[in-house]
Amino acid sequence: MSATRVLVVEDDPSVRGLLHTLLSAEGYDVVTASDGLAGLVKAAATRPALILLDLMMPDLGGVRVLEEVRDDPELADTPVVVVTGKVDAVPGMRDLLGEERVFVKPFAVAELLSRVAEITGGPDGGG
Repeated sequence: MSATRVLVVEDDPSVRGLLHTLLSAEGYDVVTASDGLAGLVKAAATRPALILLDLMMPDLGGVRVLEEVRDDPELADTPVVVVTGKVDAVPGMRDLLGEERVFVKPFAVAELLSRVAEITGGPDGGG
């Protein structure tokens, strides 16, 4: 059985690298994108079990990426967890996604990994 795929869409190389390292160490198949447009392309190509999404990115921001994912019938059911430093966007995102799916940078690593496992069923998909 293949590992559960998680797509990390994050423009900050250090945060993207950290998330890749943490999730890979847990056993996830991690795909990364450095901007929103690349994130949408990779989401369509890889069909991840979960998208970890930053909000502040240079081209397509995370809110637009989220809208595009929700509007795509192939991706609409893909769970999205937002990881952001944009504090003023947090209440709106929590209203949209649920409080448990929005993390503010700096985030608690154990809590984020626990949430990812809870949503995806773990690195092996719960099987």
